[in-house]
Parts: sequence; C-alpha cells; structure tokens
Amino acid sequence: MKTYLRNEIIYNKNAHINQVFKIVKGHITNASKTMLYKPKDYLFLDQIFYNAISTDDYYALDLVVGEWMNKDEITMDHFPILSKMYQEKKNQTELLLLKDPITKISRYLYFEFINNQSTSYYLTMSLKDLSFYLNLSLKLLSESLKFLESREVIAKHNKLFNILQIKKLEEYAYLPDLI
Repeated sequence: MKTYLRNEIIYNKNAHINQVFKIVKGHITNASKTMLYKPKDYLFLDQIFYNAISTDDYYALDLVVGEWMNKDEITMDHFPILSKMYQEKKNQTELLLLKDPITKISRYLYFEFINNQSTSYYLTMSLKDLSFYLNLSLKLLSESLKFLESREVIAKHNKLFNILQIKKLEEYAYLPDLI
C-alpha cells in the first residue's frame, strides 16, 4: 500500500502511464479539477490502454491510501469497474451540462439512489467536494438542498441522505433546464 498526504502530487502531467492506482481511502483530483476519484476507483484504468500519457497533474485531496498495479495485472475482472467508471463520467458530464442548481442536485441524488439501490446513503465526499463535482457554488448547493428538504423530498443529517419521496425527486431531477 502506498500513502499520499493532502495536496501531495500523485502523478505529473505528461508522464507515461504504465500503472493503475486502486484507491482504498481518500480522494484524488486533477489540477484542472474536472475529475474526482474516490475510494474503490481506479486512477488511470480508463487511460492506460488508449492514452498512456497523463493529461494533467493528479494530487491527493486528503489522506490517500491505495495500491499501484502494473498494466499486466489488469484482468477481465476489471472491465465491469471500467464500465462503471465510464457510466459515472457520463452521469457527471450530464450533470455539468445542467444549469438549474435544483435540477442538478436532484439528478445527482437520483443517480445516487439508482447506484446504491437504497433511499438512504452516506455522501462519500464533503459538501465542498460535491459543489466542485457539480460545478456549483457551495451557497447554491446549500440552498438547493434546503429547498429539497423544505419540500420534504429529502432529509439530510450531516452526510446521511434519506430520500423521502422518490417520485418527487425524479420530477425535480428531470425538469426542463430553466436557466
């Protein structure tokens, strides 16, 4: 296991990618802040086969613990993980294209409901990281969450989210983008 401290560079821009990093604990982002990797994600699994040059600097957002794997250690068991990573990237891209903050956070929560198959789950990142992930200011994110709480669509207790009305959440998630 390899450990990286907060703000420590994990991989430099333009470096050759010949290994994949499996994150056990912590969060990693790139310098341009367009990616967020969390526990159980694989850093570079999506790049090692077709684009073996790092396109950005990658650094630890908090204490990161993980394991480096050589390219030849990647097996067919990793392809479902790769598929899930592509789906999550597709979801994030879809969220980033939305302008209305309530629609954006509602759709994010709805995606989490689908991924977890549960109406109750813990947020794996801080609200600040979530605002970064959704490209929303922390103020807009907080206001949107309070709106959903006031409508009794969700209940939030620190990092624990409970979806109280799935149908209502889905309605907010797929409203036409108003802004």
